[in-house]
Amino acid sequence: MPYQHEGFILNYITAHANDEHPELAARHIIDQLSAVCATAPSLLLLYFSCQYDGEVLRTALCQHFPTTPLMGCTSYQTVQSEQGASHGIAVAAFYDEQGSYGVAGGAGPDADVRQLLRQAMAACGRPGELPHLVLLHTSPGGEESLLAQIDAELGSTVPVIGGSAADNSLTGEWQLCWQQQTMHDGIVLAVFYPDCELVFQFHSGYMPTSNRGTITEVDGREVVTLDGRPAGDVYQQWLGRALEEGPILFETTLYPLARQVGEMYGMPYFKLSHPEAITERRGLRLFTDVAPGETLTLMQGSELGLLQRSLQAARIEPDYGMPQDLYPLGALIVFCAGCRLALSERVDDIASQFNERLGGVPYIMPFTFGEQGRLPQGELAHGNLMISSVIFCKGR
Repeated sequence: MPYQHEGFILNYITAHANDEHPELAARHIIDQLSAVCATAPSLLLLYFSCQYDGEVLRTALCQHFPTTPLMGCTSYQTVQSEQGASHGIAVAAFYDEQGSYGVAGGAGPDADVRQLLRQAMAACGRPGELPHLVLLHTSPGGEESLLAQIDAELGSTVPVIGGSAADNSLTGEWQLCWQQQTMHDGIVLAVFYPDCELVFQFHSGYMPTSNRGTITEVDGREVVTLDGRPAGDVYQQWLGRALEEGPILFETTLYPLARQVGEMYGMPYFKLSHPEAITERRGLRLFTDVAPGETLTLMQGSELGLLQRSLQAARIEPDYGMPQDLYPLGALIVFCAGCRLALSERVDDIASQFNERLGGVPYIMPFTFGEQGRLPQGELAHGNLMISSVIFCKGR
């Protein structure tokens, strides 16, 4: 239901479904939205498990709401919302007569992000006008170059949040969609010009250790050597336990690597890289791009620490010049799949505590394979094991 505060009715609601068949799930989503508001949404954000056929969901929603821009992305296993239980499919719907929203997408690794931004801005009647927010979802791989294109097109002041599409087994079954297309590899983005204030967070729940080394050889996203030694051997030495060749995603969730980006009030801040696998030559394959000469620091976390720090995504701390006196109307929280895995049975605790922090307002939380956002001094970054969020607010 909409959230009501002092006579104001939120133009942001969520709906969910767990039906096995996508046609029936889409029907239930449509019925929930139609029961709340008879008009078409200004924007639909669709998140779903890869077990569902995104094309079926996209087609059903677009047929019922033909004038509504839609953006969709798969989530690791489930999607969370203020309604508590994990869902196979969840939708956030914006109803905002005074705002504008545009979506564009492109398939394949060569999608022109700058052109997609222009297309999305033109589609909602705001050509050449800087968005208040860009939401980005992409298939895993090459996120850094996409972010560089966004900064080149819009400058470094436009807030960006996002996450890389996920599946349940790292086998490439992720999906993306927008109102015109469904795809396995590509990019979708939305530009927001909402009739409300926005508050952003982008952070991790990890602390640095004293273990660090310099990258001396890379091959794509594989760190071949650290300080001239096989990177996998160095990493296992830091952990104090043997790591066999092959996937190590589950074993490394609480011990990511990080590069320091800057300092704030004398404290360093980092962007994180999640080790994915030990390669045949004992290299270390990551979920982010890295470069020779960069220093990697071993980070560490715990279930309790991750849970406590994840709640910072629900803190109303104005940034980008927002006024101080705000109350939340709704939220989008992009949560790392690796952190979800680390928290395991405590995922439901996250939902209940977000509900408490946000005062019960609607929110939606997909679990992604990489997160994007701006760091404390405005650096646009792609990282792992992070949380990227926006809270939609009104002034009192």
